[in-house]
Amino acid sequence: MNGISVIICCFNSASRLPQTMKYVAAQEVTDKIAWEIILVNNASTDNTTEVAMYEWQKYNKTIPFTITDQPIPGLTAAREKGIKEAKFDYLLFCDDDNWLNSDYIEIAFECMEKRKDVGIIGGCSSGSFEIPEPFWFQTFSQSYVVERPLKESGYLPVTREYLAGAGMIIRKQLLSAMKDVGFTPILTDRIGKSLMSGGDYELCLIAKFLGSRIYYDERLNLVHFMSKERLSWEYCIRMTTVGHAIPEIIFDLYRVAHYFSLRNQQRSFARIYLRLLKNYFDDMVFAEQKGIKGIFNFLSNISLFFRLRIGSLTQRKMLSSRNKLFFLLNNSKLLKQQYTSIQILMEKIKEGHLKIKRESSTIQMDEKY
Repeated sequence: MNGISVIICCFNSASRLPQTMKYVAAQEVTDKIAWEIILVNNASTDNTTEVAMYEWQKYNKTIPFTITDQPIPGLTAAREKGIKEAKFDYLLFCDDDNWLNSDYIEIAFECMEKRKDVGIIGGCSSGSFEIPEPFWFQTFSQSYVVERPLKESGYLPVTREYLAGAGMIIRKQLLSAMKDVGFTPILTDRIGKSLMSGGDYELCLIAKFLGSRIYYDERLNLVHFMSKERLSWEYCIRMTTVGHAIPEIIFDLYRVAHYFSLRNQQRSFARIYLRLLKNYFDDMVFAEQKGIKGIFNFLSNISLFFRLRIGSLTQRKMLSSRNKLFFLLNNSKLLKQQYTSIQILMEKIKEGHLKIKRESSTIQMDEKY
């Protein structure tokens, strides 16, 4: 059906939902656009569902509002449940701390209707801070999904692989195409208090591999609420050097498999594995610069592995690379299985389950693999 399903995934969201629901209820949508709200209760242990129902009833709206339970933990599982319940062709992922501008749904629908070659659309976000914004926040704001991805509206260039899941609009037809080629997400995104992420990035990669385009519309604006718990340096380091860093291994495997599949070539996992070990080791040692000076800088920064230095970009780079190295060393069998699955997926895509627009789906790679 032609319209938009707004999917709000919640885990212990009772304290965050009132503001989020307020902004959803304030949407100014013409009668020509059908839409609904699906709230997914993802194994919450607080009164999320009661708060959600109470808040929505306050606004006396006639928009269909559904609460559904997903006992399987994880943002990816929650979104899959919301997608299954959705009635409309366009799906809008609204996190429980996203405050959508009043014209968000209207613009999202218009953009999807106008650009039939687009499978995913996203916008930009600003931050609202529960406590004063830390001095280091702007350096790491992209990791918090507080950013303007491009200077102006347009298709995503090959130099940018993804748009954030917060406020993302995705065509249901694209998800069906992914299912047709056997795509099953590897990344589960956040589970409980875990900061693992990357599910939105993975979706964008597969969309590009399938030849679907991704579009950024600067008119799509939301506010991302930053709770005080998220604004400590300890949280930032844990989020960026584990939650964001580990999924980068999977993205590297996707890029390699896709690159060589398009060229009818194969690279063994052993060869890729050794190359990744070297790449991450080099990234750790030469976090500040290459060469002899880089080695001296690394030795002088050894303490960053053990003691936090607030606002240090070098610390984030070193810890991210170290954690990726450790993950590689401890999970080689798992990664080999995942690489094999990715290779099979890439071959299915290439074999013609869908028409691939190579010029728009190819991601730049160099010959280092």
